[in-house]
Amino acid sequence: MQENKNKRTSWLDNPVFTNLTINWETLIFIAIIIIALVTRFYDLESRVMSHDENSHVYYSWQLSQGSGYSHTPMTHGPFQFHVVALSYFMFGDNDFTARIPAALFGIATIAFMWFYRRYLGRAGALIAAGLMLISPFLLYYARYVRNDIFSALFGVVMIWAILRYLETGEAKYTYTLTAVTMLHFTTKETSFIYTAQALIFLGLIFIRQITQMRWEKSRYRSIFIFALILTFILIATGFGLNAYFPSPEPLPEGEPAPAFPMHLIIPMGLGALSMLGALILAIIGLTWKRLRKNRAFSLILLQMTLILPHLTPIPVRALGWNPLDYTNVGMLRTGSFIAALAAISIAAGILWNPQVWAINAAIFYIPFTVLYTTVFTNGAGFFTGMVGSLGYWLEQQGVERGSQPWYYYIFVQIPVYEFLPALGSFLALYFGLRPEGGEQNDLLVDTVPETESSSRGKAPVLSLLGFWSITSIIAYTIAGEKMPWLTVHIALPLILLASWGLGKL
Repeated sequence: MQENKNKRTSWLDNPVFTNLTINWETLIFIAIIIIALVTRFYDLESRVMSHDENSHVYYSWQLSQGSGYSHTPMTHGPFQFHVVALSYFMFGDNDFTARIPAALFGIATIAFMWFYRRYLGRAGALIAAGLMLISPFLLYYARYVRNDIFSALFGVVMIWAILRYLETGEAKYTYTLTAVTMLHFTTKETSFIYTAQALIFLGLIFIRQITQMRWEKSRYRSIFIFALILTFILIATGFGLNAYFPSPEPLPEGEPAPAFPMHLIIPMGLGALSMLGALILAIIGLTWKRLRKNRAFSLILLQMTLILPHLTPIPVRALGWNPLDYTNVGMLRTGSFIAALAAISIAAGILWNPQVWAINAAIFYIPFTVLYTTVFTNGAGFFTGMVGSLGYWLEQQGVERGSQPWYYYIFVQIPVYEFLPALGSFLALYFGLRPEGGEQNDLLVDTVPETESSSRGKAPVLSLLGFWSITSIIAYTIAGEKMPWLTVHIALPLILLASWGLGKL
Protein backbone atom coordinates (compact mmCIF):
# COMPACT_ATOMS: atom_id res chain seq x y z
CA MET A 1 0.00 0.00 0.00
CA GLN A 2 2.79 2.34 0.95
CA GLU A 3 4.45 1.57 -2.37
CA ASN A 4 1.33 2.56 -4.33
CA LYS A 5 1.04 5.84 -2.41
CA ASN A 6 4.57 6.82 -3.27
CA LYS A 7 4.20 5.82 -6.90
CA ARG A 8 4.91 8.72 -9.24
CA THR A 9 1.92 10.01 -11.28
CA SER A 10 2.38 10.46 -15.04
CA TRP A 11 1.60 13.83 -16.63
CA LEU A 12 -0.93 11.92 -18.73
CA ASP A 13 -3.03 11.53 -15.57
CA ASN A 14 -3.22 15.26 -14.93
CA PRO A 15 -6.55 16.97 -15.76
CA VAL A 16 -6.45 19.22 -18.82
CA PHE A 17 -8.70 21.87 -17.27
CA THR A 18 -8.41 22.45 -13.54
CA ASN A 19 -10.68 25.45 -12.90
CA LEU A 20 -13.05 25.26 -15.85
CA THR A 21 -16.59 26.26 -14.94
CA ILE A 22 -19.22 26.49 -17.65
CA ASN A 23 -22.38 28.23 -16.49
CA TRP A 24 -25.71 28.33 -18.30
CA GLU A 25 -24.92 31.68 -19.92
CA THR A 26 -21.75 30.31 -21.53
CA LEU A 27 -23.45 27.06 -22.52
CA ILE A 28 -26.35 28.87 -24.23
CA PHE A 29 -23.95 31.18 -26.06
CA ILE A 30 -21.86 28.23 -27.26
CA ALA A 31 -25.04 26.53 -28.47
CA ILE A 32 -26.01 29.67 -30.43
CA ILE A 33 -22.58 29.78 -32.09
CA ILE A 34 -22.79 26.09 -33.02
CA ILE A 35 -26.23 26.62 -34.56
CA ALA A 36 -24.85 29.67 -36.37
CA LEU A 37 -22.06 27.53 -37.82
CA VAL A 38 -24.57 24.98 -39.07
CA THR A 39 -27.06 27.47 -40.49
CA ARG A 40 -24.39 29.56 -42.20
CA PHE A 41 -22.43 26.66 -43.72
CA TYR A 42 -24.98 23.92 -44.35
CA ASP A 43 -25.57 23.30 -48.09
CA LEU A 44 -23.80 26.58 -48.81
CA GLU A 45 -22.94 25.81 -52.42
CA SER A 46 -26.32 24.58 -53.69
CA ARG A 47 -28.01 27.87 -54.55
CA VAL A 48 -26.98 29.17 -57.96
CA MET A 49 -24.87 32.33 -58.06
CA SER A 50 -26.95 35.49 -58.54
CA HIS A 51 -26.06 38.35 -60.86
CA ASP A 52 -24.51 40.40 -58.06
CA GLU A 53 -22.54 37.46 -56.74
CA ASN A 54 -21.15 36.82 -60.23
CA SER A 55 -19.88 40.40 -60.35
CA HIS A 56 -17.88 39.71 -57.20
CA VAL A 57 -16.68 36.14 -57.57
CA TYR A 58 -15.36 36.58 -61.13
CA TYR A 59 -12.99 39.44 -60.28
CA SER A 60 -12.00 37.68 -57.05
CA TRP A 61 -11.14 34.60 -59.10
CA GLN A 62 -9.05 36.72 -61.48
CA LEU A 63 -7.17 38.15 -58.51
CA SER A 64 -6.57 34.67 -57.09
CA GLN A 65 -5.17 33.59 -60.46
CA GLY A 66 -2.61 36.39 -60.50
CA SER A 67 -4.42 38.54 -63.07
CA GLY A 68 -4.75 41.46 -60.67
CA TYR A 69 -7.73 43.56 -59.69
CA SER A 70 -8.63 47.20 -60.35
CA HIS A 71 -11.07 48.89 -58.04
CA THR A 72 -14.26 50.27 -59.54
CA PRO A 73 -16.90 51.94 -57.32
CA MET A 74 -19.71 50.11 -59.12
CA THR A 75 -18.78 46.89 -57.29
CA HIS A 76 -17.98 48.73 -54.04
CA GLY A 77 -14.74 48.41 -52.09
CA PRO A 78 -11.78 46.03 -52.57
CA PHE A 79 -11.98 44.25 -49.20
CA GLN A 80 -14.43 41.58 -50.36
CA PHE A 81 -12.43 40.79 -53.49
CA HIS A 82 -9.28 40.26 -51.47
CA VAL A 83 -10.87 37.99 -48.84
CA VAL A 84 -12.74 35.92 -51.46
CA ALA A 85 -9.50 35.59 -53.46
CA LEU A 86 -7.78 34.48 -50.25
CA SER A 87 -10.48 31.85 -49.75
CA TYR A 88 -9.92 30.60 -53.32
CA PHE A 89 -6.17 30.49 -52.72
CA MET A 90 -6.54 28.50 -49.49
CA PHE A 91 -9.40 26.13 -50.34
CA GLY A 92 -9.79 26.17 -54.13
CA ASP A 93 -12.31 28.03 -56.29
CA ASN A 94 -15.94 26.94 -56.21
CA ASP A 95 -19.32 28.19 -55.07
CA PHE A 96 -18.79 26.97 -51.51
CA THR A 97 -15.42 28.62 -51.00
CA ALA A 98 -16.67 31.87 -52.54
CA ARG A 99 -19.22 32.13 -49.73
CA ILE A 100 -16.92 31.12 -46.88
CA PRO A 101 -15.91 34.75 -45.99
CA ALA A 102 -19.56 35.89 -45.82
CA ALA A 103 -20.46 32.91 -43.62
CA LEU A 104 -17.51 33.54 -41.29
CA PHE A 105 -18.32 37.22 -40.93
CA GLY A 106 -21.96 36.38 -40.28
CA ILE A 107 -20.91 34.07 -37.44
CA ALA A 108 -18.42 36.64 -36.11
CA THR A 109 -21.20 39.27 -35.94
CA ILE A 110 -23.20 36.94 -33.69
CA ALA A 111 -20.13 35.97 -31.64
CA PHE A 112 -19.28 39.63 -30.98
CA MET A 113 -22.46 39.94 -28.91
CA TRP A 114 -20.45 38.35 -26.08
CA PHE A 115 -18.72 41.74 -25.69
CA TYR A 116 -22.09 43.51 -25.51
CA ARG A 117 -22.97 41.97 -22.13
CA ARG A 118 -21.72 45.15 -20.49
CA TYR A 119 -24.26 47.25 -22.39
CA LEU A 120 -27.19 44.93 -23.12
CA GLY A 121 -26.94 42.89 -19.93
CA ARG A 122 -26.24 39.17 -19.84
CA ALA A 123 -29.76 38.25 -20.92
CA GLY A 124 -29.81 41.03 -23.52
CA ALA A 125 -26.56 39.84 -25.14
CA LEU A 126 -27.93 36.30 -25.41
CA ILE A 127 -31.14 37.64 -26.93
CA ALA A 128 -29.14 39.76 -29.40
CA ALA A 129 -27.14 36.71 -30.48
CA GLY A 130 -30.37 34.71 -30.81
CA LEU A 131 -32.11 37.39 -32.85
CA MET A 132 -29.12 37.69 -35.17
CA LEU A 133 -29.09 33.91 -35.50
CA ILE A 134 -32.70 33.80 -36.77
CA SER A 135 -32.77 37.16 -38.59
CA PRO A 136 -33.84 36.46 -42.20
CA PHE A 137 -31.59 39.19 -43.58
CA LEU A 138 -28.53 38.45 -41.49
CA LEU A 139 -28.88 34.75 -42.30
CA TYR A 140 -29.46 35.21 -46.03
CA TYR A 141 -26.62 37.65 -46.59
CA ALA A 142 -24.26 35.52 -44.49
CA ARG A 143 -24.70 32.94 -47.27
CA TYR A 144 -24.35 35.42 -50.13
CA VAL A 145 -21.31 37.03 -51.78
CA ARG A 146 -22.13 40.65 -51.01
CA ASN A 147 -20.50 43.30 -48.86
CA ASP A 148 -23.32 43.90 -46.39
CA ILE A 149 -22.54 41.12 -43.93
CA PHE A 150 -18.97 42.45 -43.65
CA SER A 151 -20.40 45.89 -42.90
CA ALA A 152 -22.64 44.32 -40.24
CA LEU A 153 -19.65 43.13 -38.22
CA PHE A 154 -17.86 46.45 -38.65
CA GLY A 155 -21.04 48.22 -37.54
CA VAL A 156 -21.49 46.35 -34.26
CA VAL A 157 -17.78 46.77 -33.43
CA MET A 158 -18.04 50.48 -34.28
CA ILE A 159 -20.96 51.03 -31.89
CA TRP A 160 -19.20 49.06 -29.15
CA ALA A 161 -15.95 51.02 -29.58
CA ILE A 162 -17.81 54.34 -29.36
CA LEU A 163 -19.51 53.26 -26.13
CA ARG A 164 -16.24 51.99 -24.65
CA TYR A 165 -14.38 55.21 -25.42
CA LEU A 166 -17.17 57.42 -24.08
CA GLU A 167 -17.11 55.36 -20.92
CA THR A 168 -13.36 55.02 -20.36
CA GLY A 169 -11.57 57.56 -22.55
CA GLU A 170 -8.82 54.99 -23.29
CA ALA A 171 -6.92 55.53 -26.55
CA LYS A 172 -7.01 51.82 -27.47
CA TYR A 173 -10.71 52.14 -28.27
CA THR A 174 -9.98 54.89 -30.79
CA TYR A 175 -7.67 52.43 -32.54
CA THR A 176 -10.46 49.83 -32.64
CA LEU A 177 -12.91 52.42 -33.95
CA THR A 178 -10.48 53.60 -36.62
CA ALA A 179 -9.65 50.04 -37.71
CA VAL A 180 -13.29 49.04 -38.28
CA THR A 181 -14.03 52.39 -39.93
CA MET A 182 -11.13 51.78 -42.32
CA LEU A 183 -12.39 48.26 -43.06
CA HIS A 184 -15.86 49.63 -43.70
CA PHE A 185 -14.50 52.30 -46.06
CA THR A 186 -12.71 49.56 -47.98
CA THR A 187 -15.89 47.48 -48.09
CA LYS A 188 -18.91 49.57 -49.02
CA GLU A 189 -20.14 53.15 -49.27
CA THR A 190 -22.60 52.58 -46.41
CA SER A 191 -19.51 53.61 -44.42
CA PHE A 192 -20.41 57.25 -45.14
CA ILE A 193 -23.86 56.77 -43.60
CA TYR A 194 -22.48 54.97 -40.53
CA THR A 195 -19.87 57.68 -40.00
CA ALA A 196 -22.43 60.46 -40.43
CA GLN A 197 -24.66 58.78 -37.84
CA ALA A 198 -21.77 58.57 -35.39
CA LEU A 199 -20.75 62.20 -35.94
CA ILE A 200 -24.29 63.53 -35.49
CA PHE A 201 -24.88 61.50 -32.34
CA LEU A 202 -21.54 62.53 -30.84
CA GLY A 203 -22.29 66.11 -31.82
CA LEU A 204 -25.57 66.05 -29.87
CA ILE A 205 -23.79 64.65 -26.81
CA PHE A 206 -21.03 67.24 -27.16
CA ILE A 207 -23.49 70.13 -27.43
CA ARG A 208 -25.42 68.98 -24.37
CA GLN A 209 -22.25 68.61 -22.31
CA ILE A 210 -20.61 71.92 -23.12
CA THR A 211 -23.80 73.94 -22.73
CA GLN A 212 -23.93 72.66 -19.13
CA MET A 213 -20.26 73.26 -18.42
CA ARG A 214 -18.81 76.38 -16.85
CA TRP A 215 -17.27 78.53 -19.59
CA GLU A 216 -14.04 80.43 -18.96
CA LYS A 217 -15.49 83.33 -20.94
CA SER A 218 -19.20 83.05 -20.23
CA ARG A 219 -20.28 85.80 -22.63
CA TYR A 220 -19.50 83.52 -25.58
CA ARG A 221 -21.89 80.81 -24.40
CA SER A 222 -25.09 82.57 -25.50
CA ILE A 223 -23.57 83.49 -28.87
CA PHE A 224 -22.53 79.84 -29.29
CA ILE A 225 -26.11 78.67 -28.66
CA PHE A 226 -27.44 81.24 -31.13
CA ALA A 227 -24.95 80.04 -33.77
CA LEU A 228 -26.10 76.46 -33.23
CA ILE A 229 -29.76 77.41 -33.61
CA LEU A 230 -28.91 79.33 -36.78
CA THR A 231 -27.02 76.30 -38.11
CA PHE A 232 -30.03 74.06 -37.53
CA ILE A 233 -32.40 76.55 -39.22
CA LEU A 234 -30.15 76.93 -42.27
CA ILE A 235 -29.65 73.17 -42.74
CA ALA A 236 -33.37 72.48 -42.24
CA THR A 237 -34.14 75.22 -44.79
CA GLY A 238 -31.80 73.61 -47.32
CA PHE A 239 -33.43 70.19 -46.94
CA GLY A 240 -36.89 71.77 -46.97
CA LEU A 241 -36.28 73.70 -50.17
CA ASN A 242 -34.75 70.66 -51.80
CA ALA A 243 -37.82 68.60 -50.92
CA TYR A 244 -40.22 71.35 -52.08
CA PHE A 245 -38.75 71.98 -55.51
CA PRO A 246 -39.47 69.22 -58.02
CA SER A 247 -36.71 66.65 -58.33
CA PRO A 248 -35.13 66.13 -61.74
CA GLU A 249 -36.07 63.04 -63.67
CA PRO A 250 -34.00 59.95 -62.79
CA LEU A 251 -30.89 59.87 -64.93
CA PRO A 252 -29.89 56.92 -67.11
CA GLU A 253 -27.14 54.89 -65.52
CA GLY A 254 -23.72 56.25 -66.44
CA GLU A 255 -24.93 59.81 -67.09
CA PRO A 256 -23.06 62.41 -64.99
CA ALA A 257 -25.21 64.00 -62.30
CA PRO A 258 -25.77 67.78 -62.43
CA ALA A 259 -24.32 70.12 -59.85
CA PHE A 260 -26.21 70.53 -56.59
CA PRO A 261 -29.03 73.10 -56.97
CA MET A 262 -28.41 76.58 -55.59
CA HIS A 263 -31.41 76.35 -53.24
CA LEU A 264 -29.52 73.54 -51.52
CA ILE A 265 -25.94 74.88 -51.82
CA ILE A 266 -26.58 78.34 -50.35
CA PRO A 267 -28.36 77.40 -47.08
CA MET A 268 -26.12 74.36 -46.53
CA GLY A 269 -23.00 76.44 -47.15
CA LEU A 270 -24.18 79.13 -44.73
CA GLY A 271 -25.06 76.42 -42.23
CA ALA A 272 -21.52 75.04 -42.47
CA LEU A 273 -20.07 78.51 -41.87
CA SER A 274 -22.38 78.99 -38.89
CA MET A 275 -21.26 75.64 -37.45
CA LEU A 276 -17.62 76.62 -37.92
CA GLY A 277 -18.32 79.89 -36.12
CA ALA A 278 -19.93 77.97 -33.24
CA LEU A 279 -16.84 75.80 -32.95
CA ILE A 280 -14.57 78.84 -32.83
CA LEU A 281 -16.75 80.35 -30.10
CA ALA A 282 -16.51 77.11 -28.11
CA ILE A 283 -12.71 77.11 -28.43
CA ILE A 284 -12.52 80.71 -27.23
CA GLY A 285 -15.12 80.40 -24.49
CA LEU A 286 -14.12 77.02 -23.06
CA THR A 287 -10.42 77.04 -24.05
CA TRP A 288 -8.87 74.49 -26.36
CA LYS A 289 -7.23 72.65 -23.45
CA ARG A 290 -10.58 71.76 -21.90
CA LEU A 291 -12.28 71.14 -25.21
CA ARG A 292 -9.76 68.59 -26.45
CA LYS A 293 -10.28 66.51 -23.29
CA ASN A 294 -13.97 66.07 -24.01
CA ARG A 295 -14.46 62.51 -25.23
CA ALA A 296 -17.33 63.18 -27.59
CA PHE A 297 -15.41 66.07 -29.17
CA SER A 298 -12.29 63.89 -29.44
CA LEU A 299 -14.15 61.21 -31.39
CA ILE A 300 -15.77 63.83 -33.63
CA LEU A 301 -12.43 65.43 -34.43
CA LEU A 302 -10.70 62.09 -34.95
CA GLN A 303 -13.31 60.64 -37.31
CA MET A 304 -13.83 63.89 -39.16
CA THR A 305 -10.13 64.42 -39.84
CA LEU A 306 -9.72 60.85 -41.08
CA ILE A 307 -12.58 61.00 -43.57
CA LEU A 308 -12.43 64.68 -44.57
CA PRO A 309 -10.42 64.06 -47.79
CA HIS A 310 -13.04 61.45 -48.79
CA LEU A 311 -15.67 64.20 -48.89
CA THR A 312 -13.92 65.89 -51.83
CA PRO A 313 -16.74 64.95 -54.29
CA ILE A 314 -19.17 67.21 -52.40
CA PRO A 315 -17.42 70.58 -53.05
CA VAL A 316 -16.40 69.37 -56.52
CA ARG A 317 -20.02 68.61 -57.38
CA ALA A 318 -21.16 71.89 -55.80
CA LEU A 319 -18.92 73.79 -58.21
CA GLY A 320 -20.46 71.96 -61.17
CA TRP A 321 -17.46 69.73 -61.87
CA ASN A 322 -17.55 65.98 -62.23
CA PRO A 323 -15.65 64.16 -59.43
CA LEU A 324 -15.35 61.15 -61.75
CA ASP A 325 -13.49 63.17 -64.38
CA TYR A 326 -10.13 61.40 -64.55
CA THR A 327 -8.67 63.62 -67.25
CA ASN A 328 -5.63 65.73 -66.39
CA VAL A 329 -7.78 68.81 -65.83
CA GLY A 330 -10.32 66.88 -63.78
CA MET A 331 -7.67 65.26 -61.61
CA LEU A 332 -6.00 68.63 -61.06
CA ARG A 333 -9.27 70.14 -59.82
CA THR A 334 -10.09 67.19 -57.61
CA GLY A 335 -6.51 66.79 -56.38
CA SER A 336 -6.39 70.38 -55.18
CA PHE A 337 -9.39 69.76 -52.95
CA ILE A 338 -7.91 66.51 -51.64
CA ALA A 339 -4.65 68.28 -50.77
CA ALA A 340 -6.44 71.17 -49.03
CA LEU A 341 -8.72 68.92 -46.98
CA ALA A 342 -5.82 66.62 -46.08
CA ALA A 343 -3.79 69.61 -44.86
CA ILE A 344 -6.69 70.75 -42.66
CA SER A 345 -7.06 67.21 -41.28
CA ILE A 346 -3.37 66.87 -40.42
CA ALA A 347 -3.23 70.29 -38.74
CA ALA A 348 -6.36 69.62 -36.66
CA GLY A 349 -5.14 66.15 -35.67
CA ILE A 350 -1.76 67.44 -34.52
CA LEU A 351 -3.39 70.21 -32.48
CA TRP A 352 -5.70 67.65 -30.82
CA ASN A 353 -3.30 64.83 -29.88
CA PRO A 354 -0.28 64.32 -32.17
CA GLN A 355 0.67 60.82 -31.02
CA VAL A 356 -2.83 59.29 -30.88
CA TRP A 357 -3.85 60.95 -34.14
CA ALA A 358 -0.73 59.76 -35.97
CA ILE A 359 -1.32 56.17 -34.86
CA ASN A 360 -4.95 56.36 -35.95
CA ALA A 361 -4.01 57.90 -39.29
CA ALA A 362 -1.55 55.06 -39.91
CA ILE A 363 -4.18 52.46 -38.93
CA PHE A 364 -6.59 54.03 -41.41
CA TYR A 365 -4.50 54.98 -44.43
CA ILE A 366 -1.86 52.25 -44.65
CA PRO A 367 -4.31 49.32 -45.07
CA PHE A 368 -6.63 51.60 -47.09
CA THR A 369 -3.81 52.27 -49.57
CA VAL A 370 -2.71 48.62 -49.71
CA LEU A 371 -6.23 47.38 -50.45
CA TYR A 372 -7.29 50.05 -52.94
CA THR A 373 -4.04 49.76 -54.88
CA THR A 374 -4.22 45.93 -54.73
CA VAL A 375 -0.91 45.76 -52.90
CA PHE A 376 0.58 48.64 -54.96
CA THR A 377 -0.17 47.08 -58.37
CA ASN A 378 -2.91 49.60 -59.25
CA GLY A 379 -1.88 53.14 -58.33
CA ALA A 380 -5.09 54.68 -59.68
CA GLY A 381 -7.04 52.66 -57.12
CA PHE A 382 -6.06 55.08 -54.37
CA PHE A 383 -7.87 57.91 -56.17
CA THR A 384 -10.88 55.84 -57.24
CA GLY A 385 -11.21 54.87 -53.58
CA MET A 386 -10.63 58.34 -52.22
CA VAL A 387 -12.90 60.20 -54.66
CA GLY A 388 -14.64 57.72 -56.92
CA SER A 389 -16.54 55.82 -54.23
CA LEU A 390 -18.60 58.72 -52.92
CA GLY A 391 -18.63 60.46 -56.30
CA TYR A 392 -20.11 57.45 -58.11
CA TRP A 393 -22.79 56.72 -55.55
CA LEU A 394 -23.83 60.36 -55.28
CA GLU A 395 -24.64 60.11 -58.98
CA GLN A 396 -26.43 56.78 -58.58
CA GLN A 397 -28.93 58.25 -56.14
CA GLY A 398 -30.42 60.14 -59.08
CA VAL A 399 -30.72 56.91 -61.07
CA GLU A 400 -32.91 55.39 -58.32
CA ARG A 401 -32.11 51.79 -59.18
CA GLY A 402 -34.76 49.39 -57.94
CA SER A 403 -37.57 51.96 -58.34
CA GLN A 404 -38.96 51.08 -54.92
CA PRO A 405 -41.54 53.31 -53.17
CA TRP A 406 -40.51 55.50 -50.26
CA TYR A 407 -42.17 53.14 -47.77
CA TYR A 408 -40.20 50.10 -49.00
CA TYR A 409 -38.38 49.53 -45.70
CA ILE A 410 -40.87 50.67 -43.05
CA PHE A 411 -44.01 49.08 -44.55
CA VAL A 412 -42.61 46.13 -46.53
CA GLN A 413 -39.19 44.84 -45.49
CA ILE A 414 -39.27 45.38 -41.73
CA PRO A 415 -42.92 44.37 -41.03
CA VAL A 416 -42.67 41.23 -43.19
CA TYR A 417 -39.19 39.98 -42.29
CA GLU A 418 -37.82 41.78 -39.23
CA PHE A 419 -40.99 42.38 -37.22
CA LEU A 420 -39.60 40.86 -34.00
CA PRO A 421 -36.73 43.38 -33.61
CA ALA A 422 -39.15 46.17 -34.56
CA LEU A 423 -41.62 45.17 -31.85
CA GLY A 424 -38.82 44.73 -29.32
CA SER A 425 -37.59 48.23 -30.13
CA PHE A 426 -40.89 49.73 -28.97
CA LEU A 427 -40.44 47.85 -25.69
CA ALA A 428 -36.94 49.30 -25.32
CA LEU A 429 -38.19 52.83 -25.90
CA TYR A 430 -40.94 52.26 -23.31
CA PHE A 431 -38.39 51.20 -20.68
CA GLY A 432 -36.10 54.06 -21.58
CA LEU A 433 -38.66 56.84 -21.60
CA ARG A 434 -40.75 55.97 -18.55
CA PRO A 435 -40.09 58.36 -15.62
CA GLU A 436 -39.42 55.53 -13.16
CA GLY A 437 -36.74 54.09 -15.42
CA GLY A 438 -34.02 55.00 -12.90
CA GLU A 439 -30.70 53.50 -13.90
CA GLN A 440 -32.27 52.08 -17.03
CA ASN A 441 -32.82 55.53 -18.47
CA ASP A 442 -29.62 56.82 -20.05
CA LEU A 443 -31.21 59.25 -22.49
CA LEU A 444 -30.14 62.22 -20.39
CA VAL A 445 -27.01 60.79 -18.80
CA ASP A 446 -23.66 62.56 -18.99
CA THR A 447 -21.25 60.24 -20.74
CA VAL A 448 -18.13 61.77 -19.25
CA PRO A 449 -17.38 63.94 -16.21
CA GLU A 450 -16.11 67.43 -16.87
CA THR A 451 -12.87 66.80 -14.97
CA GLU A 452 -10.18 64.27 -15.76
CA SER A 453 -10.36 62.44 -19.09
CA SER A 454 -9.20 59.24 -17.37
CA SER A 455 -12.26 59.07 -15.06
CA ARG A 456 -15.17 56.87 -15.96
CA GLY A 457 -18.45 58.07 -17.38
CA LYS A 458 -21.65 56.25 -18.19
CA ALA A 459 -22.10 55.01 -21.74
CA PRO A 460 -25.32 56.25 -23.44
CA VAL A 461 -26.39 52.78 -24.59
CA LEU A 462 -30.11 53.28 -25.09
CA SER A 463 -29.80 56.71 -26.67
CA LEU A 464 -27.13 55.52 -29.13
CA LEU A 465 -29.05 52.39 -30.15
CA GLY A 466 -32.31 54.33 -30.43
CA PHE A 467 -30.67 57.08 -32.45
CA TRP A 468 -28.95 54.56 -34.74
CA SER A 469 -32.21 52.70 -35.37
CA ILE A 470 -34.25 55.80 -36.19
CA THR A 471 -31.61 57.46 -38.35
CA SER A 472 -31.00 54.22 -40.26
CA ILE A 473 -34.66 54.08 -41.22
CA ILE A 474 -34.57 57.75 -42.26
CA ALA A 475 -31.27 57.55 -44.17
CA TYR A 476 -32.10 54.49 -46.26
CA THR A 477 -35.63 55.76 -46.88
CA ILE A 478 -34.31 59.07 -48.21
CA ALA A 479 -31.62 57.40 -50.35
CA GLY A 480 -32.56 57.13 -54.00
CA GLU A 481 -31.46 53.51 -54.30
CA LYS A 482 -33.54 51.07 -52.26
CA MET A 483 -32.48 47.44 -52.35
CA PRO A 484 -33.31 44.43 -50.15
CA TRP A 485 -29.74 43.96 -48.89
CA LEU A 486 -29.72 47.46 -47.42
CA THR A 487 -32.33 46.24 -44.93
CA VAL A 488 -29.41 44.59 -43.11
CA HIS A 489 -28.29 48.03 -41.97
CA ILE A 490 -31.74 48.80 -40.52
CA ALA A 491 -32.27 45.38 -38.94
CA LEU A 492 -28.90 45.47 -37.17
CA PRO A 493 -29.51 48.43 -34.80
CA LEU A 494 -33.14 47.33 -34.32
CA ILE A 495 -31.89 43.95 -33.06
CA LEU A 496 -29.51 45.62 -30.59
CA LEU A 497 -32.20 48.03 -29.40
CA ALA A 498 -34.79 45.26 -29.05
CA SER A 499 -32.30 43.11 -27.15
CA TRP A 500 -31.70 45.91 -24.67
CA GLY A 501 -35.46 46.14 -24.06
CA LEU A 502 -36.06 42.39 -23.91
CA GLY A 503 -33.08 42.03 -21.60
CA LYS A 504 -34.62 44.56 -19.20
CA LEU A 505 -37.94 42.74 -19.38
